[in-house]
Amino acid sequence: MAKTLSRFGVGDLASATRPAPPLTEGVATALAEAAQRMGIAVGIHPGLDADAPQLNIPSDGRYVLGAEIGRGGGGRVVLATDRDLRRSVALKVLAERHVKTPQRVQAFLEEAIITAGLEHPNIVPVYDLGWSPEFGFFYTMKRLTGRPLVDILDALRAGDPELGQSFGLSRALSAFVELCRAVAYSHRRGVIHSDLKPDNVIVGEYGEIVVVDWGMAQLLGPDGDSQVRAQIRGGTPAYMSPEQFTDPGSSLSVGVDIWALGVILYELLTLSVPFVGADTDEIGMRVMIEPLAPPSSRAPHRQIPPGIEQICMRALERDSERRYADVPEFLGDVEAWLAGTRERMRREEQIAHALDSARALLDPLGPAEAELSRDLAGLAAGADAGSVEQARAALLTDYELAANALFRGLQIDPEAASLQVLAGDLYWRIFTRLYPSRVSPSPALRERCIGLLTGLFARACSGVVQVGRELALTVGLPAPVDPPASGGASLWLSVAQMVAGREDALHTGTEMHSVLARLSSLKEIPLFRGMPSANLLPIADACREISFPPGARIFRQGDPGDTLYVLLDGRVDILRDGAVINTLGAGECFGEIAVLGETARTASATAVDEIRTLALEAPRFRKIVGETGEIGLAVIQALNDRLRVATRREAALRALASTILNQAELDHS
Repeated sequence: MAKTLSRFGVGDLASATRPAPPLTEGVATALAEAAQRMGIAVGIHPGLDADAPQLNIPSDGRYVLGAEIGRGGGGRVVLATDRDLRRSVALKVLAERHVKTPQRVQAFLEEAIITAGLEHPNIVPVYDLGWSPEFGFFYTMKRLTGRPLVDILDALRAGDPELGQSFGLSRALSAFVELCRAVAYSHRRGVIHSDLKPDNVIVGEYGEIVVVDWGMAQLLGPDGDSQVRAQIRGGTPAYMSPEQFTDPGSSLSVGVDIWALGVILYELLTLSVPFVGADTDEIGMRVMIEPLAPPSSRAPHRQIPPGIEQICMRALERDSERRYADVPEFLGDVEAWLAGTRERMRREEQIAHALDSARALLDPLGPAEAELSRDLAGLAAGADAGSVEQARAALLTDYELAANALFRGLQIDPEAASLQVLAGDLYWRIFTRLYPSRVSPSPALRERCIGLLTGLFARACSGVVQVGRELALTVGLPAPVDPPASGGASLWLSVAQMVAGREDALHTGTEMHSVLARLSSLKEIPLFRGMPSANLLPIADACREISFPPGARIFRQGDPGDTLYVLLDGRVDILRDGAVINTLGAGECFGEIAVLGETARTASATAVDEIRTLALEAPRFRKIVGETGEIGLAVIQALNDRLRVATRREAALRALASTILNQAELDHS
């Protein structure tokens, strides 16, 4: 301010002051007269509303009265103009019939003083309290714009579609939270409202909530004993607690406001109050003895969440000891529910965004996918393998981008049905067009496909199985029978075989069938039996089938550990230093110790009879074990079992040797 004034000299300020016009009789106030004597003329009035009385209307004193804007049981509110502050105000005066009744006047003055003592954003502010020869005792408040909550509820009951959209449950509960904050503040200041109802809640034009009409307010504790209100039993019957029908004001507690808040919440949820009757006595009787219908049963056509219903029911416990102990506890539950709802909405929005992003990538791919399917079918007829590989690579890039979007959504909600289904659809697009497909792609492309398939299955197992079964059933293939208590993970192989039957009915012997056949063989191996079939895809892809005649040496002791073998048929002798130390049968692995340890063979392996094996080279197997934790754990368990068996065998041999030595000593003696 000093900096602004310093721009003017004394002469400048003097020249900027215009002579004040003479004051009109009946318009002057003490403030205006003092300003006039100094030659000051103030011409601004930004706080004056267009519909308020004009400043120059003759009136006795500071306020000019205009139209009535509200009326209650004990008084009326008029729009007025404060000529000193040049703004619109709401001026409340006693009803004509009460102006000479001392009790009513005292209650009116107490109302003004209590309201003035509650300075809160959601409580109407009081500006002035006084007396005028023209209209008697009065107090002025902020002129509120907007509409009472009761008008909004009436419009909703009438089916106003626009209001139904703008004042839904979330908006209604946000308004209720503001109402609770105002009441919690008044309780902290030692004041209960005692007449909370939608008529006394103003919803401002900017959505603000203001609590008005504190005429029934009661001070808590000894200070309230001197109030006129302490001797009165009253309120608005539909919003009165059971104790308000029986007890005087002096004995009431914060429980009456908690009950009234519960009724308002009930009305916001159902558009009706919980108890109705022809008169106060009938309503009181129903409040006392009639069972309270839960909001969801009172208004079954409205979507009322169970959580907020439970909160409402607790606020309406007849026994005040079972209600919320205070408004902050009540408010805390409502806000916690709203926070959870907002978090759910935020998560739903993120999931919807992930779904839309994935669909935006996948939906335009139909023509490219159809063309690739035709090219794959025509490879045997001389189609250009290079162009087919390029088309696959381009599709895979789009598939990877779509998968990343789905992964983001599934990270938020792994059970989101829409994401699960689209992830399942993407899985089988890859499975049938890129890998295994009818013709295997290049090794680099195959590695990318396996990684993507593994990631999709891990995150959307149920979606993969569901979509796979639907794909197969579209051509009338029989549905596979779910193994008992197996779940989708074990069902995957039969679904994949159905999809292969659907896609390759005329292409038996294709790469897809070869991979699935190897995978079926792996599932018979104890090492892999308990693992989800889809997780074995990398192993099935890396294996090659090798047969050996009887007596063939598969590897020698001291050879480098370059290959792991899975025995499908026949028997194999394991020899160390020329002596047989173990014989393996179908379903067992051998050679994995040297493969994992990257060491030389500690024993030899020889075919006892004609055998058939799946061979897996060391670098691929070590990579798969490193990337797939379940396979690594299975291998460790198998090695542990092998070691345990070997330890028991060694112990048995030692015991046998000891027995033989002991017997020899006895014979010698």
